[in-house]
Amino acid sequence: MYSCVELLRRVQAKGVKPKKRWGQNFLVDDNIRDFIVDAADVDGKNAIEVGPGHGALTVRLAERAESLVAVEVDKILCSHIRELLGEKSNFRLVCADVLKTPFAELGPYPSVLVSNLPYSISSPFFFKLWDEEPDIPYFVVMLQAEVAGRLTASPGSKDYGVLSVLYSLTHEIRHLKKVPRRCFWPQPEVDSVIVKGVKSRSIEKGLKKMLKVLVNAAFKYRRKKLYKALSVELPDIDWRQIILNAGLDAEKRPDAFAPGEWLELAKRCAFLDKSINSGG
Repeated sequence: MYSCVELLRRVQAKGVKPKKRWGQNFLVDDNIRDFIVDAADVDGKNAIEVGPGHGALTVRLAERAESLVAVEVDKILCSHIRELLGEKSNFRLVCADVLKTPFAELGPYPSVLVSNLPYSISSPFFFKLWDEEPDIPYFVVMLQAEVAGRLTASPGSKDYGVLSVLYSLTHEIRHLKKVPRRCFWPQPEVDSVIVKGVKSRSIEKGLKKMLKVLVNAAFKYRRKKLYKALSVELPDIDWRQIILNAGLDAEKRPDAFAPGEWLELAKRCAFLDKSINSGG
């Protein structure tokens, strides 16, 4: 079995240079690699890996999972991964941009999601995962500490925002391990965190869409009172009265409302014109 450094040397020998636009930072620490794979507990399960890169996680996951689908955008790295695992019957490589590929085209499901997530797509990827809601009971992902903080931030904190609200309502997320930047090549400018997110509930499709529209609109103006923030993005609606009808304080700022309060507000907005619910 190849070590992380051996895999890195293989791609370097092919002239591969990390591409900033794709947030490529290759894992070079075997202990961190093994920690992620053990935490993912893929034995006998279907797994999806996003951004396999030089294959550090991929080779381990393919050993243990019932099936593994890896999604990689870099064609050169796709060629490298095919050389490593192309003959394994339980492995499938999708050479595509995961942000432009519907989860329905991956699988089979249910699947466990595992990733050393490229920094450049962390936030967009988590929005996509929440929107599409594939049959993924849990995920184990390594990502930059800043985004990991947003996923678990509490109301009133500086990191509390759209991702915090959405994921607090649908997942139980824990920070498993902090990973120093020296564990990557090239070294990123920030440290990383391994997180595990377990699906806790589903939200009805229409309510889910309304919730995201409201939270996105409000947090664009997080320093304003909630009813004023919503009025900027969604005018001609008596937001103050709607917020009061939901039993909430219209004078508070968006970051003061707990996820459950946002969900209650979304429920109160079901009567609104469909043009509002067509957003985001």
